[in-house]
Amino acid sequence: MKRLFIFIFGIIFILTTGSGLLHAKTVKVGVISPRSGPVAYFGLSIYRSVEMAIENINKNGTFGNNGPGIKVGNQRYQIEVESYDDGANPSKSVAGMRRLVEMYNVPVIFGPFGTPATWACQEVNMKLNVLFAGLSASDKSRKKGNTLYFQERLPAIYWGSPMAEAAIKKGYKRVCIVADVNEAYTSWAQKFQTRFEKLGGKVLGFEIIDSKNITDYHSIMTSFNAKKPDIIFLSLYEEPQALAASHAMDIGYKGKFFLNSDWGKKSEKIVGLDRLEGSLVEATQWMYYQAHPEKDTKGYLTEFLKQYKKKYGDIPAQPGAHIYGMVYMAVRAMELSGSVDDAKNIRAAAPKALQEGKLPLIFPNTDVLDNGLVYGAPDFLLEIKNGDYVKIQELQVPRKDLE
Repeated sequence: MKRLFIFIFGIIFILTTGSGLLHAKTVKVGVISPRSGPVAYFGLSIYRSVEMAIENINKNGTFGNNGPGIKVGNQRYQIEVESYDDGANPSKSVAGMRRLVEMYNVPVIFGPFGTPATWACQEVNMKLNVLFAGLSASDKSRKKGNTLYFQERLPAIYWGSPMAEAAIKKGYKRVCIVADVNEAYTSWAQKFQTRFEKLGGKVLGFEIIDSKNITDYHSIMTSFNAKKPDIIFLSLYEEPQALAASHAMDIGYKGKFFLNSDWGKKSEKIVGLDRLEGSLVEATQWMYYQAHPEKDTKGYLTEFLKQYKKKYGDIPAQPGAHIYGMVYMAVRAMELSGSVDDAKNIRAAAPKALQEGKLPLIFPNTDVLDNGLVYGAPDFLLEIKNGDYVKIQELQVPRKDLE
């Protein structure tokens, strides 16, 4: 009789408090990213990072061990991912957003990647009543009055002035610039130019190119090298930066580079860090903590990279790490808002999700501003010395300048 009682009690325990999955419902979220085309490396990193975050949340919950899945009210939910490959085409990004909302009724979408695609989706998401996290580094994205939008990183333009100041301080007075046609990267370079010239520096050349369609930078770098710059600022995506730097050295350039925050481990492998001695990098924790894992005191980045490598056998691009934290923020906001389908309530709860300080964020952001900008994590200025990254200074934009 006693054994029968223990057996029955055990069954009841499993059904009510064990895995919790037998009574869990399902909520779907969306991903829009370019998994084909010229920036597929970024798109795959975004999709895989969302997939990995959801797997972790379904197993362990949003923080600690408060899972499985998420708990909204008295109901547990498992999360499923529906995705759309937009090939980095803004019109397809919009089509993907409509498809994800109309077919799967998703309340939140992660992506798309890039400023043009983000702007295109900002034209329709409020009518569709869907919250989305567009990966844009443009300062204009947060100023469009879109109340159902997250901007997961500080606009790049704010790093232009401190980068120029660092270059002048290092004694670099002559610069050439190549920038991607993407508004965020062009404005970043223009801000650098304005401050650099105001401090007495001289801009010898400024090329705006579409790095999605260019794979050979020899002619640009030959033109730059003839002008004898001290430093070349590469305002480009990760792989184009590496190609441009490598091609500059191919034609005999002996100066330094200023690399932007898209610089990463894949770039290093293409160029070779030993060839970049004395060059400067505007970096996020992403780059610095990979080089110095001992600085990653909470271990979130280190664990993310380890898990990603084991699962996919590759090194992710930085946007994947950004979107990974956005997933945790959004689903925790579902729990706090008491809703899995009301985009406005989920958006309203997002600041508290960060302010709690419990989420395993690779970028330790602390708030979401009214304009959708996710705020808190500083950037760094680094110098490459003896095959390593040495921190020059920490960068932070005052909150009042962004609100």
